[in-house]
Amino acid sequence: MLIVSSIYDFISLFTLLANIYILYTLDPVLIFGSATCLFFHDFIKELTSGWYAPIFKRPDGATNCSLFNTGGLVDHKSGFPSGHVTSVSFLMNILLLRNKNVSLKTFMMYNVPILIMAYARIMKGCHNLVQVIAGYALGYGIAHLFHSYATEINHVTVQIYSYFVPNK
Repeated sequence: MLIVSSIYDFISLFTLLANIYILYTLDPVLIFGSATCLFFHDFIKELTSGWYAPIFKRPDGATNCSLFNTGGLVDHKSGFPSGHVTSVSFLMNILLLRNKNVSLKTFMMYNVPILIMAYARIMKGCHNLVQVIAGYALGYGIAHLFHSYATEINHVTVQIYSYFVPNK
C-alpha cells in the first residue's frame, strides 16, 4: 500500500516511476545499471550500519522511508546513501550522457529532478545532506560506468538472448 501524506511523499514516489520506465524500455544498460545501483546501495547501507551516526544514521524520527513510503520508524538504520537519489541520479545522468548536445542548460535540466528528489528526502526527514550527496555520486558513477561500456553490454545481451531464442 502506498502512503502519501505530504508533497515530499509524492515526490519520493517518482523513484517508482523511474524504475517502471527503466523496465518498460527493455534497455539492458538501464536495467543492469539500475540493478547495480540497487545492489551497491543496499550493500553500502548494510556495511555502514552502526558507523559514525552524524553521517551514516538516518535523522531522528525518520519514518516511512521505503520506496512505497512505508516501513514505520527507521531512524535506527543507516541512510547512507539515499536510494531514492541514487535511482533518479542514475537514470537522469545516463540519459544526459546519451544526449549528444550537452550545454549548461541541458545539464541543469537533467539535474533538476535529482535536486528535487534530494530536497524532498531531506525535508521528509529520511536523509541528511551527506547521504543525498552520496546517493548522487553513486548514481552518477554507475551511470558513467555503464554508459562507457554500453556497446559491450548490448552486444553480450544480444548474444545471450540469441542463445536462448535461436533464429529460425
